[in-house]
Amino acid sequence: MADRKAPGALQVEKTPACEAMVIGAHPDDDDFAAGGTSALWAKQGKKVVWVVMTDGAEGSEIPDLVDTDLMLTREQEQRMACETLGVQAVEFLRYPDGHLTNSEAARKSLVRLIRKYRPRVVVTHDPSQHIFAPDPDEKPGDTAYLNHPDHRATGNIVLDAIFPAVGNPRSYRELLAEGLLPYQVHELYLFFSDRVNTYIDISEVIELKARGLQCHATQFEPDTNMLDMIKSWAEGTAREAKEKKGLEMHYAEAFRRIKLYVPEEEKESKE
Repeated sequence: MADRKAPGALQVEKTPACEAMVIGAHPDDDDFAAGGTSALWAKQGKKVVWVVMTDGAEGSEIPDLVDTDLMLTREQEQRMACETLGVQAVEFLRYPDGHLTNSEAARKSLVRLIRKYRPRVVVTHDPSQHIFAPDPDEKPGDTAYLNHPDHRATGNIVLDAIFPAVGNPRSYRELLAEGLLPYQVHELYLFFSDRVNTYIDISEVIELKARGLQCHATQFEPDTNMLDMIKSWAEGTAREAKEKKGLEMHYAEAFRRIKLYVPEEEKESKE
């Protein structure tokens, strides 16, 4: 903006305080999409924070379960998973599962958290991904997956929070009184996207990812072989990385990586 150097202008903070914030709609979404990447970064000494948008209260097929009981159980499962993976903090926003909307309250809650933690990278759902569907002529035995509306809502809330609100000194000015200054996110990673351009090698943490998912006991049958399932998915992603990028990996996670800000020192190092 033209007046960013004018008297009284508030400068936007551009120095990250942690490596990443992973924002998922439900407990276990972050685990499936970025559990390996989170564990890898944590193992490298980087701070990773997770956010869960909804209360997870529709994550059961038993109608008479008490919502609060299921919510608290799933939150405890998520805490255990984060501890397993090395994720240092997890925030629960507790919006109603299955009914998440891109509301003013939801956007403000994320602006608060992003300003609080100042992640270099924000990782979340690709909001443009509505349907995952194989060609029925090529794979007649496979069925489609309709992307959960909470997933799409989460992605849209995150994008609308990041721009313009997180970095705008005039957005949610009441947050300034909490010491939460405007901040510039450096990169955005979108998961479960059909426009993948980045692959992370999670081979050294594949077992950690499986153990983290096993913490979500309410979501899987007791005899589920989580490690084999996760290895199979991650092998498929690694094959894709080989085909598209020539990368050699055993197990991988995939993202659509979008740069939002490049620090001057990075620009100079590439000149």
